Amino acid sequence: MKIDGIYTLSTIKEYFDFINFECPVFNGFAIGRLEDSAKVIPQKMPPYRKRFYKIMFILSGEIEMHNNENEGHLSDNTLFFSGEGHIQSWESIAPMSGYIIYFTSDFYSVVHKKNKLHSDFPFFTQNASMSIAITQKESEHLQRTCENIISLSNQDLSNKEDIFRSYLNILLLESKNLYEEKLGTTAVVQDSDKRILNDFNQLIEQQYDSNQENVLKSVKEFANHIAIHPTHLNYVVKSLTGNTALQLIHNRKLQEAKSLLFQTSKTVSEIAYNLHFDNPTHFVRFVKKKTGKTPLELRNT
Repeated sequence: MKIDGIYTLSTIKEYFDFINFECPVFNGFAIGRLEDSAKVIPQKMPPYRKRFYKIMFILSGEIEMHNNENEGHLSDNTLFFSGEGHIQSWESIAPMSGYIIYFTSDFYSVVHKKNKLHSDFPFFTQNASMSIAITQKESEHLQRTCENIISLSNQDLSNKEDIFRSYLNILLLESKNLYEEKLGTTAVVQDSDKRILNDFNQLIEQQYDSNQENVLKSVKEFANHIAIHPTHLNYVVKSLTGNTALQLIHNRKLQEAKSLLFQTSKTVSEIAYNLHFDNPTHFVRFVKKKTGKTPLELRNT
């Protein structure tokens, strides 16, 4: 279905039906080979928002990928990450080989806490780098792991989903090591403050989850939902991120605006109302203040 003009795909099965790809889904988990999906998926995919996580491991081939406001040319020996709620579109340049893994937060949270997906794995956050290049040796190791998972998927095992969760956690942890090694992103924070920040980030993300009429806008409204004082929320967010709570709210709104400007043909007015601005003029001022450019100037850069 379309929400605010963007295809919104709530389940992995719904996504597979949309792209005409046949692949078994195991209660919120699926894995397939890119060369198989390349036979049927659209050469050019329109913008869509998904309610699940995605890891794409490209052995060979090329694709122009858009993820939120980011875009990049992905090719051989690349790991691509996309979190829940991200807006994506793509254009395939050359046939790809490799693997693609899909999973839901509910599948992961059977064994692990759901909020650990954002707190422990930085590549799933909205402003993270969407891909990393890996070495041939690293690529061969991940290929063996993916083939093991595919082999298990074809077996009749009573504990198959538990094994998938174990393999998935291994892949996530190894991907995190690679991600931090390539980009140097590490963070060690106190669990209580980390939990507050995770809850805040998840609450921000929920504002873009559906075509809801009532959204949270002020720091006070967010703090009330988390059941802490706004001053304490701001202190925690500032100490862990270097940004105020309001800056995080605005940064996410700006990311959504950029995604809609870059990946859709929506008018500035349509985007302004989609993002719950009182009027388009306020939206233009917001973007201009944050970027130094009007929405139209930003779209045409």
